[in-house]
Amino acid sequence: MGVRRASHASRTGYWPGRTIGKVISMAVMRFKRFTKVGVLKEIGREMLGRFFGRLSGASNGKKLELPPASVSDDDYYQGVAKALMAPEGLPDEVGEALYMVDEMSSEEAHDRLHAAAKEAGLTVDGHTRPELALEVFLADPKVLSEAHNEQKLVRLTSFEYYGSKEPVDRTKTFKAPAAEVRAAMAKALDDWFAEHNRGKQTARVDVHPIDGEYYFIIRHGDTFVRTAKVNEQKTEMLHYRPEKDDVVVYSPELDEIRIHAGTKGEREVYRKEFGQRLFGDDNYFSQKKAYTLEPLRGDKADALDVEGVGGDLERVVLREWEVAFDNGFEEVLIRKATDIFAAAEDKPVKRDAIPAGGRLVRAAFDLYFKGKKKARKVQIRTPNTLKLGRHCDARVVQAWLSKRGFRAVVEDGQASGGKRGWTLKVGERVISEAVRGARG
Repeated sequence: MGVRRASHASRTGYWPGRTIGKVISMAVMRFKRFTKVGVLKEIGREMLGRFFGRLSGASNGKKLELPPASVSDDDYYQGVAKALMAPEGLPDEVGEALYMVDEMSSEEAHDRLHAAAKEAGLTVDGHTRPELALEVFLADPKVLSEAHNEQKLVRLTSFEYYGSKEPVDRTKTFKAPAAEVRAAMAKALDDWFAEHNRGKQTARVDVHPIDGEYYFIIRHGDTFVRTAKVNEQKTEMLHYRPEKDDVVVYSPELDEIRIHAGTKGEREVYRKEFGQRLFGDDNYFSQKKAYTLEPLRGDKADALDVEGVGGDLERVVLREWEVAFDNGFEEVLIRKATDIFAAAEDKPVKRDAIPAGGRLVRAAFDLYFKGKKKARKVQIRTPNTLKLGRHCDARVVQAWLSKRGFRAVVEDGQASGGKRGWTLKVGERVISEAVRGARG
């Protein structure tokens, strides 16, 4: 699904027009860490004072109310935590800054922020995760904003994939398109958006090189919105055109794109436009791809083999699957174990680890890397969703999935019973699989 953004509040403060991803309104925004007294004590009053002192503390008719300097440490931390538990009462500037700092204090985001800070020449060692996020904000808010943007992008999980008929590894030769090429692309997309009720002259195309891939952000207008706004028991109607972010990612290694967008029409115009602008052929990305879980049936435990994948990946364990039965009763079967294939073998009477009937629609794996005791979680939901515990593992995970046949070419067709479906080609095998129709 494409990402909508507010047209004003999401771009206040230090970083106008730079926030990627869905901006949560103040009425529903919740901080995961900065409402916890223990986290605030870990940061300390001195750093918190510098952080809040950096912000104006007043905007959109609201003012940040902090405990006075004379109170005890316990009362201070309790007071700050209480103030942040009601984010709807915070000034926009404070809420926006805290939202980024809070998200970039996670374990998943820490490595990306640490690398960005080092590249910017900032002192980054000897800090806890929340301290690092605050220090980077204080030293250079733009570094924090860019790292937060990238983190938002790599966390997107729902894509449709398109590859070329004869893929070429372009890792050493591909270069991001110049500004004039992106401007021409934006102009062509603008014409399509205007024709399809998305407004005129709204499209912009930016590119971010991340982890060996190129993330293209297409910002454009969405369909007009009419919604009610309530304030002090007074209701007003707002009429506006929201801004929306779509994402197209090009992988030079796999020579394919993946598209995160809301409608079939948007995905199709991106597929053609990126083929034309990158390689002079609007049908370059003609091979629709998806994930399939059928190797778990066909190859059984061998589907988890990691030989030749690289990236310090040592072994993969299947710990959960979900099978759907198209019998009119929406029947679903789920099995969990610490190791499903080993559990199937460890019975007086051996049984199939994967049932022969039904559609494999989801599987969860534990991936073990060299020198790491804790497994990293990976989940696939067909046809096009991949969830990663650590998104910096994306390249090695994609390599493993491709090598073991979990990636497939898809052809639109009709499944049995007249239901819309896909035909998946995995090597020489052909698999027909019914799926729900996509939103047009």
